[in-house]
Amino acid sequence: MEAAVEIAVFAALLRELKERSGLSYESLAKRARMSTSTLHRYCKGEGVPADDAAVARFARVCKATP
Repeated sequence: MEAAVEIAVFAALLRELKERSGLSYESLAKRARMSTSTLHRYCKGEGVPADDAAVARFARVCKATP
């Protein structure tokens, strides 16, 4: 799969988790220990986390299941 497509799919999944959580970007970012602008960039597909730890924290805050 092309990198741009993979990033778009990843961003869409993050947005889905965000929507299901019912939390704002600000609240999610604070709980996941990242800046609001960074989280927003990830959800828009304008960047990707450097490591899995940020994604794991975000998923936990959103109460995602494996």
